[in-house]
Amino acid sequence: MITPCIHFQDNCDEAIKFYKETLGAEVKEINYTKDAPAGSGMDELPPNFVMHSEVIIYGMTFSFTDGSEATKADENTSFIITLDTAEEVTAVFKKLEVGGKIIEPLAEVFWSPLYCYVRDKFGVNWQVMVRQ
Repeated sequence: MITPCIHFQDNCDEAIKFYKETLGAEVKEINYTKDAPAGSGMDELPPNFVMHSEVIIYGMTFSFTDGSEATKADENTSFIITLDTAEEVTAVFKKLEVGGKIIEPLAEVFWSPLYCYVRDKFGVNWQVMVRQ
């Protein structure tokens, strides 16, 4: 099994809340530094630093974690969400674009009746489309 892991810039908790509201994410697990055993080397990090989480979005499992400057967003990776209706795609697009950047606006393309490409406010790239 391969699980994509997204590193956030000390705002993982905020990102998890955003994806719960925006994409209906289900949070299975969150491990904070405050829960780490004594002597684990985590004492210098903030108590709400997310060491590991398991988040399910549209049936796919992700690991989200807080990162550092060394783990900035990678622009050559995106996640594709395929939905059943144009209304669903439009609703997701409108939520993801808030504070983000539209790479390709909502439009018909030859592989989908409605498609868009958005980099959200956390630097994560999402392609959202209607199932063909």
